Amino acid sequence: MEHPYALKENGIYKWHAGAPDDDSYKVAFKELFEKINTRLAKLFLDSITTKEVCDEKEPVNQKKVSGEYIADSYGKALVALAAERDDFVVLDADLAADCRLRDFEKQFPERFIECGIAEQDMVSMAGGLARQGILPIVNSFGAFLSSRANEQIYTNACERSKIIYVCHYAGLIPAGPGKSHQCLRDVSLFGALPDMTIIQPCNAWETRQALNYCVNFTANSSMLRLNIGPSPRVIELLAEYAFTKGIGAELTKGEDAILFAYGPVMLNEALAASEILAKKGFGLKVVNHNIIGGLGDFLLNQFVTNKLLEGKTFRKFGITGLPACGRPDEVLKFHGLDGATFAKKSNNKEE
Repeated sequence: MEHPYALKENGIYKWHAGAPDDDSYKVAFKELFEKINTRLAKLFLDSITTKEVCDEKEPVNQKKVSGEYIADSYGKALVALAAERDDFVVLDADLAADCRLRDFEKQFPERFIECGIAEQDMVSMAGGLARQGILPIVNSFGAFLSSRANEQIYTNACERSKIIYVCHYAGLIPAGPGKSHQCLRDVSLFGALPDMTIIQPCNAWETRQALNYCVNFTANSSMLRLNIGPSPRVIELLAEYAFTKGIGAELTKGEDAILFAYGPVMLNEALAASEILAKKGFGLKVVNHNIIGGLGDFLLNQFVTNKLLEGKTFRKFGITGLPACGRPDEVLKFHGLDGATFAKKSNNKEE
């Protein structure tokens, strides 16, 4: 699909990120099929044929999602900040469309650097720019950026250069593309670095606030984790909520248990658990805590240090082993990260 002919329209490869649409797939298949059979005929070999192996379509998940895309909010926030400050540049690893960088590229082409599929080079370049007093904002999928370029990220940390790393496609979901794209190691890899702030916003508003904080209010490097798909629901924050490092936000009231979570996917499941338990007269308080780096261990340490666990039960929810692939609902259920499981394990009486 990535033939030079594909560059004629808009100068970019359409199929680096994402599968072709049905029409393009059929055209490409027909072209390849005919080329192969033409070559086989010249070699006096039998032509290949096709066979339908499955005519049952997989049931479509009808679970509702919101129209909110955190990545869209990030792209718009970049453009808005660029109009206020001219001292930062945006670097991309051939994922500008997925990372919502096209508007920035069009409006500020001289401040947009396309590095290609080369995260290590991109991060090294960012380090050099930072040493010159420029603020680099580095973008790629989290699974690639955090692992491939980890040595270069560490080197930049040793130089105490301020760089903003944006890990798109963060977390377990979407789970369809598989283990190579599911981003679960980034928190531990970035969290091991000194003076590194890790933030995962829960909605569009908090995304704008988080980016503004990273650009304007911290002298150190930071990492933003961004969900790439549509938010399952719009996470509603109180009108008086102000983004402050280290301070969470209550999303629901409850006196029987507290569930800490972050990001639109996990908060959606946490809120679902609260709704399930509310019908049974059990009050589950849900707290959005966007500053992370091993949230469960951090909270446990704080609770023990401040003697807050006497007579209480503490549980951590997370993934052990390799992440499963599939539809969001079935993968979350498989790993025990769905609302129903949260509800059951938050209510000791049901176990």
